[in-house]
Amino acid sequence: MKSENDISEVLLPQNPQDERHNSTISPPSQESRATSAEDASQQPVLGHKGPDVDEASLALAFDQLNFYEEPLMAERMFLSLGVIIQKAVEGYDLDIDNQRIQDALSRADQSSRHGGREIEVLETIQTILDRLLLLGSDHFVEAATILANASRDESWRLPFGQSGLLALFLRIQATEGVEDRILIPCLRFIGNTCADTERAQHAFRMSGLCPALIELLQNPQFRAPDLLTYVYSLLDISSHQYDLAACPDNSIQTVVELLQVDDVEMDDLLLIVNTTSAFLHLDRFQQHFIENDLVDTLLEVIDRSSPAYQMNVAQASLPAVGRDPDEDTLSSVRSAVTQILSDLSATDAFAARYSIGSSLVDSLTRRLVSQQQQARICSCLMLGNLAQSDPVCLAMVSRLGLHDILLELLEDQSHPQVSYAALRFLRNLALPAENKPIIGTQRAVEIISRFWSVDVNPQIQHASVCLLKQLLNKSIGNVRWLLESLSPDPDSPAHEKTYLSLLLLLFGRTDDAATKFEIGRTVVTICRCISSASQGLPPESTTAIWHRLYGMHPNIAAPLAMMISQSRFPVLRSEGWFALALMARSREGSAAVSEVFQQLEIFSVLVSTITGQLATSNERSPTGSTGGSDSSSSGIDSSPQQLQEMKVKDRENALVLVNELLRHTGDNLSDIRRSVLEDLLRGPQSPEHAQELMTRSQSEERLV
Repeated sequence: MKSENDISEVLLPQNPQDERHNSTISPPSQESRATSAEDASQQPVLGHKGPDVDEASLALAFDQLNFYEEPLMAERMFLSLGVIIQKAVEGYDLDIDNQRIQDALSRADQSSRHGGREIEVLETIQTILDRLLLLGSDHFVEAATILANASRDESWRLPFGQSGLLALFLRIQATEGVEDRILIPCLRFIGNTCADTERAQHAFRMSGLCPALIELLQNPQFRAPDLLTYVYSLLDISSHQYDLAACPDNSIQTVVELLQVDDVEMDDLLLIVNTTSAFLHLDRFQQHFIENDLVDTLLEVIDRSSPAYQMNVAQASLPAVGRDPDEDTLSSVRSAVTQILSDLSATDAFAARYSIGSSLVDSLTRRLVSQQQQARICSCLMLGNLAQSDPVCLAMVSRLGLHDILLELLEDQSHPQVSYAALRFLRNLALPAENKPIIGTQRAVEIISRFWSVDVNPQIQHASVCLLKQLLNKSIGNVRWLLESLSPDPDSPAHEKTYLSLLLLLFGRTDDAATKFEIGRTVVTICRCISSASQGLPPESTTAIWHRLYGMHPNIAAPLAMMISQSRFPVLRSEGWFALALMARSREGSAAVSEVFQQLEIFSVLVSTITGQLATSNERSPTGSTGGSDSSSSGIDSSPQQLQEMKVKDRENALVLVNELLRHTGDNLSDIRRSVLEDLLRGPQSPEHAQELMTRSQSEERLV
């Protein structure tokens, strides 16, 4: 039969999980792209293919593009279209009533001067353009260019969509073999009409133009800055909505190559990066990206978009990225690329391709000491995601010495994102037992403790505590470092404080529940580590460690009290009961535990855990039951059977705790509270008795 003092068989169900977490930085959520429920009118796709265009014709087409660069007033649009239609009638048999059309254009011209938008006239123009296209007439290019310029006026964008003109140009754009001189104005018209117009954007997405745009970009003759801007914008819109499965595997390579174009505007570069991200959400594009070693291209984008690079462009005669880009856009580009590479580096295909010793890993290692902040962040994330197995982590520490580089980064706290990424990476490296004593030096503990000051971001504080907990897990040497005095001078007040003292100060000061819980789990880890180490250490050595733990940290049990008094995370609650029972086995430990049970609400939790009777108004956590925690290791998703098993073990550990409290501190308890504990140990005889114990436990405001 199990002894009352035996907690070895009723330890927490399991040691807290040591699963690796990809060290990614979550970006701010982006607004979803709005779509409309209206579809563009569906008409037969035109399949005209004109004669091959030579370079002179292509140059002429671009000249026409530039000629009509200024936005046209509404009357110029209708009058200009009237002239073109008149010339077309003279050269072709269009089978139209030209006079009626000219009169309609004239009326539309007058109406537009007063804000009118004649949809029927635009529908007539759409019909005429259809016929001119089938005839291969140059007049189509002229009319399309006029409409493309007019589409720069926002007030015309919706009418262009309603009249069927947008649908016409979308069909042309999606048709294979269409001449560049026709595609140019079509592309401009689509780009302008879709700008800030939800219904037009929806029509564009439904047209399935993404493969056609990719094919267009693969044409070596199709290169002009003004034209490419429209392509980038349209590709960005379509790639985030259209089923990219229709695009060939090398589409991602085509898009990534656009990132290498000299003098590309930074706004355009951001569109290309967004498109790259959309493609890389699909496994086959990820595979093509990795197999063709395109990672370096994205890393170069981070370099080229850095403020330092932009400042040195002229002096170094290096290819610039746009003209005078603002820092907000530069930052958006760097962040977007970093997110892409972070996600990609967490895939199995990436880990299989880039092992320790590969040129990419060497490049990322060099970037850890780069002067560019984003380069350091990106390298921490990518290498941290590669550090998902013990062999890799061991090699990164023993062969590459990355832990020393990361500690250097953490000494400079002026860049919070760098610190956060480095802490997460170092936590992964600390998982193998062999790495803990190498990383966990006094210097490392001292550097980590700096993040517990008042003015540090809570996320970074949480990450620093997570790293510390990992270093302490099964490492008595690192526990000793945590218990070292802050000053070796016995006359200094800091000599009576340890690094653990600073951690407990953070617990009392922070409002972040996730950090509080992690500090509690750290205390559990310390207790478990000392208890396990006692089997291999001389008794006097273990006793000295326990003595230092309790003697210098009278509030050591406060984080555990928070853990047992919350109900959201069952595993965390069970961890708290285990550690409290373990601490109570010694007189010093019982004194520390007894201190937290002086609080009425915490004592009520003890009674309710053993009797199964819920406390009425005192079951709430002193700090609340909400907060962050990893549900995979906190039991939030546990099955009913697992939850019941945890309740049974919590009760067993609580009984051990009561027995130890009575044995070590019973003389210091009030008669009422001592009698309640004794009855709890004997076990309530009935539900009524259990309720009576709960009532008695709440009859005093404080144990005396």
